[in-house]
This record gives sequence, structure tokens and C-alpha cells, in this order.
Amino acid sequence: MRADQATHYHRVLVTGAAGAIGRLIAGHLEKRGHRVRGFDRLPVPELADQIIGNLGDRAAVCRAVAGMDTVIHLAAFRNDADFMQVLLEPNVIGLYEVCEAAQLAGVQRLVLASTIQVINGFGPDEEPVRVSDGPRPTNHYALTKLWAEITGEMYARVHKLSVINVRVGWFPRDAALAQRIQASPRGKDTYLSHDDACHFFTRCVESPTPKPGECVTLFAASRAQTKPRFDLTDGEAAIGYRPQSRWPEGVPFDIGA
Repeated sequence: MRADQATHYHRVLVTGAAGAIGRLIAGHLEKRGHRVRGFDRLPVPELADQIIGNLGDRAAVCRAVAGMDTVIHLAAFRNDADFMQVLLEPNVIGLYEVCEAAQLAGVQRLVLASTIQVINGFGPDEEPVRVSDGPRPTNHYALTKLWAEITGEMYARVHKLSVINVRVGWFPRDAALAQRIQASPRGKDTYLSHDDACHFFTRCVESPTPKPGECVTLFAASRAQTKPRFDLTDGEAAIGYRPQSRWPEGVPFDIGA
């Protein structure tokens, strides 16, 4: 068994597989020997097993989750927008469809993407923010992600799934976003590198904890460059996640001087 191979494989569905994070971690999990299926509105050429569909299509979602051990749910509208016209279907209804299909299909673990925006209301004097400090959202997008976290907790408690809610850090999807992080006074302290994203979601799949019926909420970020925005120790305790990168380590784009 190579060091970069899992000791045994899991069957993993990645929703939002055509997105920047989804494509990255789907490829990484495949390299570790896991059986990965993608679900997205767009095709992912490098994935042999994929289902093209919309989160609002219950039949497509059910086909996607069938036979899976773990579902990593990344698909969503990822910025603030009009709640009724833009956010409701993918971020609220779509989340429900995925979670309900997963529990009906006997999926063992749900990994639900939240966002660090759920703590945007905390000031610098309240850092590092801990999950136990509670949420403090400032926009409707973050509210939809709190819905995801609460939904995950309910599916763990009521339906006995193992659930990990992931408050995803500022991930440089492209060169323009990497330059925004570089220019931001706090972006370098909320950064999530590509390597650390792969490591985090690998631990979400391979960690024996949380157990069935348990839910944990964790920050997924790299090491702060100056002052930690949030406490990452829960991630190590819960799933063995230890960030390695610090901005600009691991940035695959030109960020200028």
C-alpha cells in the first residue's frame, strides 16, 4: 500500500463536481483509491462516473446518491444574492433533496459545505472565533449555510448519520480571486490552500469519527499569516486535520508583487 493510498476505499459522491473545489477533491480522492461519482449541471471530463443533473431534480439526486458511503455536498450558489430568486432553490431546497435522498439510500456520512461567512459579524477583538461561540451571519447566503449546518445536525441526531459541517475558508478558485485575497487585509488569515482543501476533505472521508448519530462543525482553513481569524483545533481533534500551508504557499496562480 503506497503512502498516498487509502487503506480501504469509500464510495464517495461529490456534488458540485465541476466546481473548483469539487473537481480538485474528486481527483484527489480518486488518486487515493476511492470510488468517486460526480454530480453537477456540467460534465467533468476526467470523471468516469458522473450524473448530470440539477439539485431540484429529485430523481437525478436519488440516482446520484445510490450506493454511496459518503456524500460531499458542495453544490450551491456561493455568493450573496436575492434569496427568493437565486438562493432558495440550490441552497435550501437542493440541500434538502440531497440530505433526504442520502438518508433514504443508507448513506453513512454527510459532509455539508458551509462557509466562514457565518461568523462575519464577529469583530477582530473577538478572535479567534470558535464554533462554540455560535454564528453571526451578515447576509442571506450565510443564512442558507446555517440552514445546512442545522439540517446536518438534525440528520445526525434523528436519522443517525455521521455528519461533518465544513465552514470553508477563502479558497482561490482563479487568479482574480487569488489577487483579491492578496489585497485583502484579512484574506491571508482566512485562506484555504488547494493542498489543505485536499487534506481536509480526505480526512472527512477517511476519519472514523464522527460516529453515526454524531455531528461536528469545523473550520476548513490554512494557517493564518498574521492573526488567526478562527480556532482550527477542533478539526484536529475531530478528524485529524492539520493545516500545512500559510499564504501564499500553495497558490497555483500569479498574484503579482
